[in-house]
Amino acid sequence: MLYVYAITDSARPPAIAGLDGAPLRAIGENGLFAIVSDHEHLRIEASADDLWTHESVVEDAMAESTVLPARLGSTPADDDTVRDSLHARRRELEEALDRVRGAVELGLRAAMAAAVPEEEASQAVDAVPTGTAYMQAQLSRTRRGARTVAQIHQPLAALARANRSRLVTRERPMLNAAYLVDRDRIQEFMTRVEEVKAHTDATIVCTGPWPPYSFSSAEAGE
Repeated sequence: MLYVYAITDSARPPAIAGLDGAPLRAIGENGLFAIVSDHEHLRIEASADDLWTHESVVEDAMAESTVLPARLGSTPADDDTVRDSLHARRRELEEALDRVRGAVELGLRAAMAAAVPEEEASQAVDAVPTGTAYMQAQLSRTRRGARTVAQIHQPLAALARANRSRLVTRERPMLNAAYLVDRDRIQEFMTRVEEVKAHTDATIVCTGPWPPYSFSSAEAGE
């Protein structure tokens, strides 16, 4: 059984060990390869150790080449299965590699202020029965969250090749976003994050750079 960590344009695997200390190797040809390790028996768990090992292999590969990270638990049967998948999906995977080449993923989480402004809440309670007042307060909170999201997301998206974002509207609206950013624009992006923080009441955390998990699909042999 094989374990796949990533698809890459380099035939040279990272010089570190994979899961269970297994050596890494590359399968493929002509600029399209899968980084794998060999296992007789492998039990995949979403443990911190397994996740960190997988991430370490992908990050080491990314330092030397362009990568499409595979999800944890990609286990094709053998080399031929991987080769057949790479051959069948060559165009798709080459386009995906081109899409992320020279870029990294930066993650962002923004928690909006939970409280509805006092004057808005007061108006809602005075105007309508309690149940409706609550719903109107919720709607007001959601609208305020959407406005804040626009203030945060739009300036950052302007610096990215691509982005993914999702607004979770609960008691405290939360923006989860990922941005595909050119390596030479990382510092500019981080500076923009600090500028955005200074102009909103949201709690903002930016992480990365990471491999482009949100912008690639790289399971080979499944």
